[in-house]
Amino acid sequence: MADMCGPETLTLAVAQSKGWADLMRRVGVRASGGRRRALREKVRDYGIDTSHFKNRSPWRKYPDDAIAEAVASSTSLREVVQKLGATPATGTLSHIRRRIAAAGIDVSHFPALNRACIDLPFTDDELKAAAASAHSVRGVARALGIPDDSRSRAALRHMLDKRGIGIGHFTYRRLTLPEDQVRKAVAEAMSFADVMRALDLPVNDTNHRRVRRRVVQLGLDTSHFKRRTWGTIQATEPKPIADKVFRVRPEGASVKTATGFTVPSPR
Repeated sequence: MADMCGPETLTLAVAQSKGWADLMRRVGVRASGGRRRALREKVRDYGIDTSHFKNRSPWRKYPDDAIAEAVASSTSLREVVQKLGATPATGTLSHIRRRIAAAGIDVSHFPALNRACIDLPFTDDELKAAAASAHSVRGVARALGIPDDSRSRAALRHMLDKRGIGIGHFTYRRLTLPEDQVRKAVAEAMSFADVMRALDLPVNDTNHRRVRRRVVQLGLDTSHFKRRTWGTIQATEPKPIADKVFRVRPEGASVKTATGFTVPSPR
């Protein structure tokens, strides 16, 4: 294990390895993000050179100077990521934002990044029309031309809720389980299925997990539930088939075989 590796052993293993995954295999460490970070810290503490590793972090091609240059000529985080040649996905945007904060790069000229809440310039009629034509908050964002990032969608969801615009037809909306209804249903139910029925939810695995999480969150007592083991197959007793397979025929009667020929019964 890595904890048992001394500087000499680890230095030799690093010299023979082509990357961090290779090094973890050589020192007998099971691959995981936490063990990888611990091993990197140990190598760094020992001052071992890993410049020959091929699988180096892709973020090394975006040094702080390149990020600062992109920030200076941009007005949004998405634009910074695009100028760095990366895909403006949610994870990438979050990473670059952390890099900007860690390097102390000035982003005071970014209008949206410094607001507590994004102010979306849409009227109620525009929001209602977009919500009616979509089946999700992401669809509403596309209809209104809002950038497809988590912060903009969160602001849009908040605005829809604040202005009372109905989204009950959304396919992928977050299900709300009111505390008072859940407490009442749990107290009167004998199982999670009863709770789902009381809450007008279809009895399925998805809603079972939702209700169970809500019950745990509220710390409700379910000791009165009549539990039964899910997934237990109840074996049914086989039906007798002897009367259909074996038949006693009168003496001398012919017997028809599977091939269609008739053979006399044995005497």
